[in-house]
Amino acid sequence: MSDDLVKFAIPAEFVTARVLVTPGELVHGYRHGWLSDRAVVDVALATFEAGASLPSAVEELAFLLSDDLGRVPALVEDLARSSVDEQDPGEVWLFLALAWVCEHCSEYLEPLQVVEMLYADFNYPEEIEGLVRFMPRPQGAAGGYGAIEQRWEDFVSRKSAQYRARGSQPALARHNERGHL
Repeated sequence: MSDDLVKFAIPAEFVTARVLVTPGELVHGYRHGWLSDRAVVDVALATFEAGASLPSAVEELAFLLSDDLGRVPALVEDLARSSVDEQDPGEVWLFLALAWVCEHCSEYLEPLQVVEMLYADFNYPEEIEGLVRFMPRPQGAAGGYGAIEQRWEDFVSRKSAQYRARGSQPALARHNERGHL
């Protein structure tokens, strides 16, 4: 059983519309329950279709048929062995989780409480302290729920731009050259 305070599956379409995940990020997302078996296949397919040179496990995942979803755990573990050098593959999942809740906040009774649980689940990252009600607000920043929500939207927007830029640059190719994929 997970020690996480909050966990929800993030649809593949949501993920692929925002970021081209690396193999290590794909592994992390699956292992931590952000992606279902089917979503892993769909995300792997989007990565493959982007034209990146990928480990064979990603290619196998990308072309799994619905009847073969039982092979996902083993292929993800194969992929994990080939992507051990990636730095902080969980960072993208913090962004995706915050973006999901931000875009679906009407579905949550206390969306800022969900942010606080994600803050704890992701080991208290400094970069989102300004989104947490019980943390001091950033110097010079306005206080109150409206200001926190604005910082949250700004964070998601800034990270969205960062991850879109990563997908439009040959970032995955650079990872390949360094032997990270």
